[in-house]
Amino acid sequence: MKDIRKTFAVLASIGLVLTIVAPAFAQQLKSTEDVRTALRLLVQVSNDFKRQITNKNFARVPHEYMEYTEAADALRSAIKDEPADFKAKVETRLKAAVAAYQKVSDMSANAKETDVDKLMAEHAKAVTAMNAVFDLFPAALRPDPNLPPPGRGGRGRSN
Repeated sequence: MKDIRKTFAVLASIGLVLTIVAPAFAQQLKSTEDVRTALRLLVQVSNDFKRQITNKNFARVPHEYMEYTEAADALRSAIKDEPADFKAKVETRLKAAVAAYQKVSDMSANAKETDVDKLMAEHAKAVTAMNAVFDLFPAALRPDPNLPPPGRGGRGRSN
């Protein structure tokens, strides 16, 4: 009788583990490289926003916003074949991030706002919104925001 209980306990434990782990396996993304690329683009453009603000190149910020919307569209395309509930979660957070970056763009348009500190504060809010999007994806796909983009910051090219 003890052996049956032990066997049942082991099987129940395995079943519990599978119940917990199965959704994680089910949430494997279909286009991991496309997602990785789109997330990396979002970070690169966000960093470009920051660089333009820091350099007081306010007229360039609306252009960065256009690039950010293009990167957001790339993410939407990368997840087009994912389950509807996942796409809805991503879309909700992505809309919030795009809106936050639009606010930074609108503030800087035609040099309406030239206070670097105010723009950087809004940029920080936008980054928080962007990070909320990233939280929906596996850590292995998320870019390191501190790494320079490919082809920059290194050899052979000056900024």
